[in-house]
Amino acid sequence: MTEIDPVLVEIIQNRLTEIGREAGTAMVRTAASPVVIESKDFGFNICDHLGRTVVYSLWMPRHGTTLTFMLQSSLKRFGAGGIHPGDMVLVNNPYDGALHVLDLAVISPVHKDGELVAWTACATHHLDMRAMRPGLCSEATDWYQEGIVFRPIKLVERGQLREDLFDLIMDNVRVPLYTGLDLKSQIAANNVAGRRILEVVDRYGLEAVRACYDQIIEFSEAKARERIRLLPPGDYEADDYIDYDKRVHRVHCNLKVQDDTLTFDFTGTDPQAPTYVNSVLACSVANVHNILACMLYPDMAVNEGVFRPVKITIPEGTVLNCRPPAPCSGASTIGGWKAQALAVSTLAQALHRSPLSWRVTAGWGSGIVVPTISGLGRDQRPYVCMLIDGCMQGGGARATKDGLNTSNIAGSTNTSVPNVETMEQRFPVLYLKRGYVTDSAGAGKYRGGLAGEFVMKPHGVERAQCISGYVGRVAPPQGFAGGQPGVTSRFLLKRQTDVAARFKASAPTWEGLAGDAEDVPQLCPPFDLGPEDVWYVRCQGGGGYGDPLEREPTLVHLDVVRGYVSLQAAREVYGVVVKPSSLELDPEGTRTLREGRRSQGARATSKSAS
Repeated sequence: MTEIDPVLVEIIQNRLTEIGREAGTAMVRTAASPVVIESKDFGFNICDHLGRTVVYSLWMPRHGTTLTFMLQSSLKRFGAGGIHPGDMVLVNNPYDGALHVLDLAVISPVHKDGELVAWTACATHHLDMRAMRPGLCSEATDWYQEGIVFRPIKLVERGQLREDLFDLIMDNVRVPLYTGLDLKSQIAANNVAGRRILEVVDRYGLEAVRACYDQIIEFSEAKARERIRLLPPGDYEADDYIDYDKRVHRVHCNLKVQDDTLTFDFTGTDPQAPTYVNSVLACSVANVHNILACMLYPDMAVNEGVFRPVKITIPEGTVLNCRPPAPCSGASTIGGWKAQALAVSTLAQALHRSPLSWRVTAGWGSGIVVPTISGLGRDQRPYVCMLIDGCMQGGGARATKDGLNTSNIAGSTNTSVPNVETMEQRFPVLYLKRGYVTDSAGAGKYRGGLAGEFVMKPHGVERAQCISGYVGRVAPPQGFAGGQPGVTSRFLLKRQTDVAARFKASAPTWEGLAGDAEDVPQLCPPFDLGPEDVWYVRCQGGGGYGDPLEREPTLVHLDVVRGYVSLQAAREVYGVVVKPSSLELDPEGTRTLREGRRSQGARATSKSAS
């Protein structure tokens, strides 16, 4: 290996990282859909000439691993000499590495004078791929119903867009404007990154850059092994559950820490499901890597090196490693999220007994409720509105502080919920409310993050269609070290309300609307919505950390004032007395109440032991 100045290695590594950020910014500035522009649900990788990931997705981290899978699939399909300068490969096949069929990847080689220098790759969620229904295909019974699938295929050949393939895609999606511009934004991002990488090569030379690739990866591997050695050896186990279609699927993980290696073994996970909740291998592995990047390696340069000490075993034919033709369009946010939840739980147990115990987190919300509303908009053009608000999950409480409110799933480091105004301007919907859910966080010395909720109705149209398909009504995010679980998810509907009449008097509330609320089934055929129909969604709250009776009373009091915790929960759960009339903290009443609770607990423990 060529000896290289470590200062130059650091310069090139930082430069490549910034190139990845710049490429992502190019996507945001040239895309059309709120998924990219506001939610930033995409990833961007830079790999070396050998296909090794050097810059792991700087936006949504889990795309980093799936892009690596898809690059390897592309190399396998086209061979060493089958991809030329100026080519770009399109992939969305889950069994070739995509998170799910709606995540399209565009992968591009970077050449200097005909010699391969690097690879750039980006992936983002598209609103529609011509499945049997718009968006996530919750009714699918096999993957052929979930949309058009592209194994690695050239979208751009020698610098020229393949108009035939591009037109084929546009002719087969419900929202070609969004799909077309988002896809071209991915091409633009690769072009930006490719030019910038060539500038680095021009400045420092090809051999120096290639030598730096080796140093960057090997240094990250050494730091990762050093970090793993801080964890106490042993086996750490966790269970979680996917509830859908009146079924509950168990998922299981055993984490073995041994010397400087980690082994995640998902043996014991239930067989694959007949519904879309399954996850493919790449998606499950990506979600485990995601947690390692954010929970164990947050201060490191994440690349192929940090994952070399990690082995992941997931038996084939299970809900976390399904075989075709099993449906799997929900993998990204259901099966994959559960792999992520198990990684959080097992890794937290190991961290709890290490010098890194301050990094422990309780369970994060993973019960997604993202209805898709579609139909003809106010301009009589088709639209597909995926309500990403259903990702407003509460973050798990941490060992030293409260969880993040409405944070999304653990590890979605750059995502956000689109502005209400953006959604109402682009789609025929109207928000009546969006905010935090009182008492939704798991209680503890540090409480979990609050769940989000929203209330909506169609607006400006006489009819809309809603597609359901959600999880999280049964299995809540768990607390840690005595912390309590967060709330579960809900999806309710009121038909033919008096919302229009109430608007004339004051801002209507969900509770004040006429009509009985009905639970929307987790799996049901698409149903029509009228202009007076209103729906309510509640996401999951994060789990708590530690005994709620150890929470600082002033923090509970502040939560009551903010509306995060009710007076009743403050007293019954936290043992904190807040005066109802003035909302002032009662220190003496709190001390007396907590002493009584602790003595009751001590007597109960003594009686149980005897």
